[in-house]
Amino acid sequence: MIFDIGREDGVRTVVLPVFTDSLQILQGSRDSLRSTTLPAHAGDRHAATWYFGHNGQPDLLIVGMGDASKYQPSFMREAAGNAARALLKEKRLAAAVSFEALVPVGRFGGCAPEPIAAWVEGSLLGAYSFDKYKRNASARESMNVFIAAEDRIEHREAIFLGQARAESTIWARDLANEPPNYLRPRTLAERAIERFAGTAAQVSVYEGGELERLGFAGLAAVGKGSDHPPVFIELRYCTDKAKPLVALIGKGITFDTGGISLKRDNDISDMRMDMAGAAGVLGALDILVRTGAAANVAVLVPSAENSPSGRALLPGEVIRYANGLTVQVGNTDSEGRLVLADALLYASRIGAETAIDLATLTYSVIGALGSKMAGILGDDPLAQEIKLAGEPYGEFVWQLPLVDEYESYLDSDYADVCNISRVGEAGVITSSLFLRKFVHPSLKWAHIDMSGTKDSSSAKGQFAVGATGFGARMLAEFLVRNHLAAKDERMPNERRQG
Repeated sequence: MIFDIGREDGVRTVVLPVFTDSLQILQGSRDSLRSTTLPAHAGDRHAATWYFGHNGQPDLLIVGMGDASKYQPSFMREAAGNAARALLKEKRLAAAVSFEALVPVGRFGGCAPEPIAAWVEGSLLGAYSFDKYKRNASARESMNVFIAAEDRIEHREAIFLGQARAESTIWARDLANEPPNYLRPRTLAERAIERFAGTAAQVSVYEGGELERLGFAGLAAVGKGSDHPPVFIELRYCTDKAKPLVALIGKGITFDTGGISLKRDNDISDMRMDMAGAAGVLGALDILVRTGAAANVAVLVPSAENSPSGRALLPGEVIRYANGLTVQVGNTDSEGRLVLADALLYASRIGAETAIDLATLTYSVIGALGSKMAGILGDDPLAQEIKLAGEPYGEFVWQLPLVDEYESYLDSDYADVCNISRVGEAGVITSSLFLRKFVHPSLKWAHIDMSGTKDSSSAKGQFAVGATGFGARMLAEFLVRNHLAAKDERMPNERRQG
């Protein structure tokens, strides 16, 4: 899909995003619609309605965004994704996009850059599919999409930004969608090395005896049952060292059988996505690198395959971590927290002032928040900043409390703590309380449980069937905002005020 700034002259298909309260405006502005009564549902969110032109007039694809008073930036991305799929289904290889129906209701006057970026981003994400292993997968012909706007530098920059966000999120989706036999821990490290070769990001991979030397006891324990050894991936992107270092931590379990505590579900093939947190933080870094954003960030990915064997971690084993804390393994299927603990300790050791971990950690979060919302726990101000950063992209989080009284649920009879709760409730909270034991008191910290948002069961809006790439855009936006806020704080008062 190729995007450009241009007029609709000569293009046989025109895409028109609308609100429910701008349908009449659209009908009055288009000759081909004046003799037609547009149905009210044409403006509903996720609606896509075709009107075929006559006498040389272009075909119109009307995509709804709901009531203008309820508009959120994510709705533009939804509409773009729905439009892209509709165009592909009709095999339209050229289309123009006009925001003409949105301007009279007070939106996007003069076609601001951000809606253009959002449209490009949503289109690419909505058109995505993971079919590389299908024998009959058909190659897609290139589609040219023209945005009806003035040809200005900020509009072309918006196209570039939308493409960068989408392509990095697509890379995150590709990683999470990969079958486990094509993405082992070492393969994930190699994908990162290849992706960031020749960029400002520096990649280090620790494996074998280095894991013990660096104190990654949890990672070594979880990965010891597999024939495919664990690795710890560290990426540094430090283009603004005047800022405090932020650590993004992603759970990188490339497949989770449950280990000795074997999962009992009928189909556990989606456990290949137990590294969706790793994919999200790698995608966030990719956005920063592609756009040349200023940041001071370390991306940390503990990666292992959780498999049963004669060497595998056993329930009842005790792990001694680098901070001296001992952990009784009550269940080997609660392995994510064991590897994240290593990364949280390491984040403090390398001087990070903020750590954000992203993980498919519990099914409990799906029971609490469903499949459209991730749970976030930790420091209140940090959680709110992350929440605001994700909303424009449809990456939603909801803060849950860290209830100190539940910490006793993790008590162990023969170690400092157990990796599972002895009480069958509040699984999201107790898993977070476990992680908190490895967070240095000086470290600002947030934990995001994304088990429900890691994938989509249907193609709708900007999401395709399979992995969503959740977290990539949210965390990149958080870091960009964090940089701008820090830059603003460093300015003299008179410059800050304008």
